[in-house]
Amino acid sequence: MRMIHKFWLLLMPLIVLLMGCSMAAKPVAKKAPTVNRGFNGVTIDVSRHHYQVSTLVKFIRLVSDHHGNFIQLHLSDDKDFAIENKAAGQTTRGATKTAGVWQNKKSHQAFYSRGQIAYLLKDAKQHHITLIPEIDTPAHVTGLVKTLRASGQAKLAKQLSWQSKSYGDELHLNAASIAFVKRMDREIASEFANQRIKRFHLGGDEFTDKLTKNTAYINYLNATSENVEKLGFTPEAWNDGFLTNSLKAINHDIQVTYWNWTADQSGELGKERKKAWASMPRLIHNSFKVFNYNDYYLYFNVSKANLKPKSVAYMSKDMKQYWTPMLWHTDHQTKLKTRHGIVGSSASIWSDAAGRISDQQIYQASTTFIEDFLKLARKA
Repeated sequence: MRMIHKFWLLLMPLIVLLMGCSMAAKPVAKKAPTVNRGFNGVTIDVSRHHYQVSTLVKFIRLVSDHHGNFIQLHLSDDKDFAIENKAAGQTTRGATKTAGVWQNKKSHQAFYSRGQIAYLLKDAKQHHITLIPEIDTPAHVTGLVKTLRASGQAKLAKQLSWQSKSYGDELHLNAASIAFVKRMDREIASEFANQRIKRFHLGGDEFTDKLTKNTAYINYLNATSENVEKLGFTPEAWNDGFLTNSLKAINHDIQVTYWNWTADQSGELGKERKKAWASMPRLIHNSFKVFNYNDYYLYFNVSKANLKPKSVAYMSKDMKQYWTPMLWHTDHQTKLKTRHGIVGSSASIWSDAAGRISDQQIYQASTTFIEDFLKLARKA
């Protein structure tokens, strides 16, 4: 036994050398970023401010470099329907391309082509980032309505939509709207399908003042969420339509992106909404999975005033001092004791008042805010 042991000792240097050469010959796979806690990312409003594809690539790499997991693209809103889509009648055939931006010839809305989406998905995949499309309905659909009219589908637009006094153009919560949205979402989902993690955000914010059981919305949300589920996507929706007395009837596979308990309404309407709208703890108690999108701390609202260094410094400092994934509503002491039921969190860059501010200005001003958020979300 000692002779055999000695023999192997003599051969060991040669074996190690050969193994080293063999290992060196194999390519080393790039590891995905380490994520300590939660599925965290950034939501970008690409509807009310159209970002160059190159700028979105920079955001993908920023989120990846700081151990984030996703970027949610808010593709539709009152200003724009920002994606190529045959169902809506918006394709590159009816558009012009200037400085890398496709623009609908008739509606003059900017949008991302199928090729541009494919390019972004390829880059995101290389950096282990999930891209989540958000097609916001039943409200925030003025951009979609304009797109339909521009493509010669004015009759369909009239059939599907109505004018709400509070929220502008909305879709009727009926079978015709369900059928159209399902067709539109299936087409968009097909573009985002080649990802390891597949998610689809259905919107659902700022569409109703109704405080009693909303059977029509429940049917609408269940039908549209099950539609993307069949395609392998986890459905997501804003918390606005989740009334306390209706939770049992809503598809529990929907993961709720929680931004505000009252949609920023105060006074009597705010009080009434707090009674009727489900809180984050109530959703978790009813077995829903949730995301923290706290609009008080995590919303980066683009404007000239907010992009000033002092403003950005204050927002970051305030967030670092007070926010955790368990603090779910504005700046009140609405803090959960544990992360149970919380899937992750998102910072959001909204462009309601962006005006002519450039991509570069937004990216430079928001970088530190995003970095600080991702660090907080990961460590908490």
